[in-house]
Amino acid sequence: MQQVSEVQGHTTMIYGSPYDDSFSYPAIDIPDLILDRNLKGVAPEKPAIIDGDTGKTVYSYNSLRERIRDFGGFLQHDLGIKKGDVVSYLSFNTTYYPIIIHAILAAGGTVSAFNPAYTPEEIAHSLKLAKPNHILVQDGLVENLESAFRILGQSVLLPSVHVLDGQHKKYPCYEVERILAQIPTWPPLQRIKRTPQQTKDDVAFICFSSGTSGLVKGVRLTHGNVVANVHQQGRCLANMFTPETVFTLIVPFYHILGLAGFCIQYLAHGAPIVVFKKFELEKFLESVARDRVTHINVVPPIALAILQSPLSTKADFSSVRCLMNAAAPLKDNLAKALCKLVGCVVTQWYGMTEASPSVISQREDEAHVAGTIGRLLPGMQLRIIDEDGRDVPNGTPGELLIRGPNLMARYQGQEESVAKSELVDGFFRTGDAGYIDDNGFIYLTDRVKELIKVKGNQVAPAELESILLSHPRVTDAAVCGLYLDDEATEYPVAYITTAEPAHKHAQLVADVADFVAGQVAQYKRLRAGVQVLDAIPKNPSGKILRRLLPARTSPETAAVAARAFRSATRSKL
Repeated sequence: MQQVSEVQGHTTMIYGSPYDDSFSYPAIDIPDLILDRNLKGVAPEKPAIIDGDTGKTVYSYNSLRERIRDFGGFLQHDLGIKKGDVVSYLSFNTTYYPIIIHAILAAGGTVSAFNPAYTPEEIAHSLKLAKPNHILVQDGLVENLESAFRILGQSVLLPSVHVLDGQHKKYPCYEVERILAQIPTWPPLQRIKRTPQQTKDDVAFICFSSGTSGLVKGVRLTHGNVVANVHQQGRCLANMFTPETVFTLIVPFYHILGLAGFCIQYLAHGAPIVVFKKFELEKFLESVARDRVTHINVVPPIALAILQSPLSTKADFSSVRCLMNAAAPLKDNLAKALCKLVGCVVTQWYGMTEASPSVISQREDEAHVAGTIGRLLPGMQLRIIDEDGRDVPNGTPGELLIRGPNLMARYQGQEESVAKSELVDGFFRTGDAGYIDDNGFIYLTDRVKELIKVKGNQVAPAELESILLSHPRVTDAAVCGLYLDDEATEYPVAYITTAEPAHKHAQLVADVADFVAGQVAQYKRLRAGVQVLDAIPKNPSGKILRRLLPARTSPETAAVAARAFRSATRSKL
């Protein structure tokens, strides 16, 4: 569907979804969706959450609903969480992670899930953004949290801290599994109180998304945003959800794909999810066969690991109907190899944290269309513009702009709405370049924004450049992404200038890599290397010309240099 109109003197082309011209969704909150509506038709004893390590059904759909209500009541009555409170959750993957998320929402709270790999500095920045009233933290992460508190000092009002599954002298501690087992024996008055319910405009999640200007931004997703996306997916991908459908989770729950995809979308459609505390290929392959997994969400590095392991050739993939790639594009040669190995279709999805997260999906019956990321979900609108902001015709690449009910209203800390720099006539700038064909299939060609995609995580060059420039022997710096085919992902590579003589450069680049590694999460480290240049290429106004960096002008040579660098510094990176 395409609309052509005149806006401010030039022609605009607005593309709609081919799947549903009259998309609508109910004005409800997420607990209403999960506890009271979508799951009423699901058999009570159907598995909801399966432990990927053992194959045990940890929670049926009936016990899932009950434990959400029970733990929500515990949060209200024992921890004092009330409507409008922001609750930060700092944890690795656990089988009860979805219960914690839904219980916070049912208690009226806003969830802010933190990456457990964050350094104290990154935790401190995220706390300043989220401004939580409460923090639920897994025992092994308390030390990093306290370091973040010391960094913040008196700059913020510190929240109440509750430690899960551990012992600590300073903070109250709770064993989640024991509480979940005991709550059913508690008096009814201690059960969840669901009044008043949240509106569709109340904030459900404050997620974190890297910005090109540096540290992460807080993305405010409302109940309406997330509920809309559940229904958008349901309309487009209805055939995916059958009584036999089983999904497997191999991404962290804090990631938007784990948070909104697995915790909300799949459970809302009554599909069991297999949860792993961490990804181990052998256990994953055992689970696929044992638990009769039908749908596997992958990111390119995981797809490559499956392809390269000799274990995969002996694995039983007979239950698998579809491999769904997300977070970063999967190259055609890898998709074809996976299709042959597993014996199923391979599809691509496109989304972002700001869109709750899904925007474009490739259905299973469209898997034969090579190279595409799919077509617009119902309710979504798309424009494609050139560098001058003018709409381009079908088949011509440009920046993708999107609009829909699943799109956030604003970033945390912004007073009114999304910054004007992020919008074009009400459409959100994705920062990705691509084109649309005559059948509505969309193809990615490049990235307009400067973000680096490391195994599905976003890294802002500006953040790393700021750290590099604080090194006493670095006089200038530029960072960009370098794609390594043998790992199917980008990594950051740094280019620096220095006053040091040439014979000291080898030691300098090693020192610089260590310097950065000590201040950032692992996925942000300079795994594609550090190189010394005579000068950083810039335009007359001083902006870095990343397209002229060696990783962009000679990627094959840069990849060879990156592997040599990593071989020399493997233990540190």
